[in-house]
Amino acid sequence: MRSKYSSVGKVSPTLFILSGPSGVGKDTVTRRLIQNVGAKNLKRMVTTTTRQPREGELDGIDYHFIDREEFLRRVERSEFLEYANVHGNYYYGSSRSDVESTLSAGINALLVIDVAGVKQILKQKNNFRTVTVFIAPKSLDELKQRIAGRGTETAESIARRLQTAENEIKMASMYDHVIISGSRDEDFAALLEIYKKAQLE
Repeated sequence: MRSKYSSVGKVSPTLFILSGPSGVGKDTVTRRLIQNVGAKNLKRMVTTTTRQPREGELDGIDYHFIDREEFLRRVERSEFLEYANVHGNYYYGSSRSDVESTLSAGINALLVIDVAGVKQILKQKNNFRTVTVFIAPKSLDELKQRIAGRGTETAESIARRLQTAENEIKMASMYDHVIISGSRDEDFAALLEIYKKAQLE
């Protein structure tokens, strides 16, 4: 079915969705991909959250910061493509209008979200094309080394992240593409190839 965003002879702008366990390097490959293909061709969507800004974070750049009451009003109005309450503390969501306005402008959109968010989007009958990519670690032991190597996590936090990762990896089969993480260069090359192929379909 031809999307309303498509035009004759031109591939429809696409919503690219990237997921993977914490510590697998999603942000690194995302930045490289946008630098490589150009911000005029691919734009990362800014997540909306109810948590307070951390030092150095800017509203509209790092996140859209709103209060809990406003977030829930937007949920009631179905203004999020997907949203979640994280650890019972804060809400995070992806703005439907941000994605649709980006696509209607002829720019590919990129969401970096978790497995639960992807499930929400795939259940919907949206009128735009999606390409989903999951970056998986070679093993949980390797992922543990990556997370521990940051030097910012407690043993309890690492254990919690690994349990979450194990559950996420079990859902990788629902994605269009799965990248088994190697080096940062290998992961970027694999993601770039997926992006370029999608532009030819």
